[in-house]
Amino acid sequence: MTYKYLILDSRGEPVARGSSQDGPERPVWQLEIDGGDIKRVLSHEYVSLVSTSEKIPAMEGRIMDRRGNIVSVQSVRELGEEVRRNLRMPVRFESFLYSTSDAWKGRVPILSNDLSCGGVAFFCARHLEKGETAQMVIPVTSQPLLVDIKVLRERPSPEPIPLYAAEFVDMIHDQETMIREAVFSIQLRQAFETQNR
Repeated sequence: MTYKYLILDSRGEPVARGSSQDGPERPVWQLEIDGGDIKRVLSHEYVSLVSTSEKIPAMEGRIMDRRGNIVSVQSVRELGEEVRRNLRMPVRFESFLYSTSDAWKGRVPILSNDLSCGGVAFFCARHLEKGETAQMVIPVTSQPLLVDIKVLRERPSPEPIPLYAAEFVDMIHDQETMIREAVFSIQLRQAFETQNR
């Protein structure tokens, strides 16, 4: 089985993607760096490995060795689930919100502010109540996803329209995986764009 990881440096910044045939139970993993900056990986003694699978815990590892694009990483400790869930990326996309309650009918346009594995923040001209449920189209995944959300709160908005924070609810495994991969991909792309300016 191939395990895929987002590699974060000691400051929590994404630096590369890696894959390994070694499971999380192994004391030392052989990671093939297949996307990103291997020099930035090697400039840190410790890195965090966040799997694209929720079944694999995020881990902190110590870099031991390198052969070509293969890096040996010694497992140091398991990290909490919040590492994966809090990978929140600023990302703008236009989409629609569909009511699943009787509060209103039809669809309303939204503009996203950020996206994480656990939820989304978005601008919406319609007033939404805390706890209100709806469906949203997420267009930045490999295929557009229709997901269920629950409004958590209204956040301070830099725009003249309200900004809402919402969590994903009742997600199936494939949806979670697609959103996680999209967040990882966006995070790496933005990190490298910033680095190359």
